[in-house]
Amino acid sequence: MTIPLIFLAMALGAIISIYLPMIAQTARLLGSAPMANVPFFGIAFAASIVIALATGGRGADFAKIGNLPVWLLTAGVMSAGMIIGSSYLVPRIGIGAFFVLLVSGQVLAGLVFGQLGLFGAPSTALTVGKVAGAFMVIAGVYLVTFK
Repeated sequence: MTIPLIFLAMALGAIISIYLPMIAQTARLLGSAPMANVPFFGIAFAASIVIALATGGRGADFAKIGNLPVWLLTAGVMSAGMIIGSSYLVPRIGIGAFFVLLVSGQVLAGLVFGQLGLFGAPSTALTVGKVAGAFMVIAGVYLVTFK
């Protein structure tokens, strides 16, 4: 792993910290968490097409979309659930607790998915250090959420 990739991943984490509260604010203004998804996904869809076209000839790539396995398309449903869930949770539990719980879920799922090599992720052995790190994440969740 290179330093630029580490900083890119951290920047993406910072972006999540910005856009999820923005979606929660949109849900509040619209009076509905599901409705907050509508402008978000409309703009994300348009931006994705522009970015895909701007990065080279994509005609053949667009044609491949119809051949994707249906189970992969459920990622769109998961994304919608993530946005709706964050719109609901952020105002109720707070941004700090939400992100700590969100990251802990990612860490724990990442350990399982990595161990089993699920979803195309490379299989990585579960080590004492990784388990200790997961326990530290859980301890952090406790401290941030309940103390």
